[in-house]
Amino acid sequence: MEDKNPASNEFCLLERLPEAVLLKILFRLPINSIIKLKLVCRWLHMILCRLDFTLNYSKNSPFSTLFLPDDYEDVSYLYLLEISDGSRCFRTMFRPKIPDWSESDDLGLSVVGTCGNGLVGIALYKCLTEIVYICNPITGECDQVAEHKVKEGGERCTVKYGFGFCRSTNNYKVLKIVSTSSGGTPKSIKGEILTVGVDETWRVLANTTIPFSFVPLGSVNLNDALHWLPCDSHSTWILTFDLGEEKAGRISYPPGLEKTTIDMKLLSRNNQLCFIYHSVGTSIVMWRMKAYGVAESWTKDMVLDIPVSSQWGLAEYSIVTILGNGDILLSHTWEEKYTYSYNPTRRKFTRIEARECYGLIDYSPSFSSLEELIKGGHW
Repeated sequence: MEDKNPASNEFCLLERLPEAVLLKILFRLPINSIIKLKLVCRWLHMILCRLDFTLNYSKNSPFSTLFLPDDYEDVSYLYLLEISDGSRCFRTMFRPKIPDWSESDDLGLSVVGTCGNGLVGIALYKCLTEIVYICNPITGECDQVAEHKVKEGGERCTVKYGFGFCRSTNNYKVLKIVSTSSGGTPKSIKGEILTVGVDETWRVLANTTIPFSFVPLGSVNLNDALHWLPCDSHSTWILTFDLGEEKAGRISYPPGLEKTTIDMKLLSRNNQLCFIYHSVGTSIVMWRMKAYGVAESWTKDMVLDIPVSSQWGLAEYSIVTILGNGDILLSHTWEEKYTYSYNPTRRKFTRIEARECYGLIDYSPSFSSLEELIKGGHW
């Protein structure tokens, strides 16, 4: 008997498409469309949840996906920004599915870090306790992994976190660095670590000097290590933490860094550590470390002289990232409503309507479940 349901016939035809053709179509869609398609039928859901689909989506999508860890109007939500080659911008809002978290709760949500496979570490402040979760923003799934009491023995604690994946051990790890003070005087710095799915409580790190003066947001998880820029403007070292050996370390800056440097950013491109900065003037420079950990392997990969008007000097911009198409994404320090992409080939600025983009982080979306990602690790 012929099926009279038009929708059924359409999906029957869709299934007849060669998978390579279907995937090319799916790769062109933004994240929000993929999320909706997962609800259409089991067949599409199975394709979209495969780990190989996620990997190839990031490689073939015309969108560069960025994670916006905070919105000044509402800290109960987090956001993904997708910017296309044509500078179209899609913004997807999500609320993590945290148990016992109601809409009326006045809670502070902060980002611990991101991995290259779609997982995000978040910390939720509640009743003098920070609860750390691992979350997949696409599915909203969350798994509580640890807690931290903000006050210990009457001393005031300041906490910084790191979150990353260690390929050699196939484990996710959360790093916690606690600086205690009494009466405004720093007393001690203590490092603790937790292996997700293995440790039930924090383990104290011994025999390693734990850095505290670093910028936690925008850390780079590369080569089984976390990398941060220091808070000290006079420092010439990138701070690192090896997740396998559980030891702190450092990597020297590229040589001859100009003293007039006003904005710096760490990136990972093609599994290599990249250091991008601009100075007072009109130049953006990117260095690439071709042999990890070898200072002599720093290579100047790109020097761009950006034409700017007399109204806007380059000092007015903050580097966000380099998009998949090679454009440089810049946010303007006083015009918060817009972000700008700069095309090096055409030497042209394009305005993107993406407001309050300070702190944007590179993000690789994953459409698989949280359980499968934790079990399967990094591909």
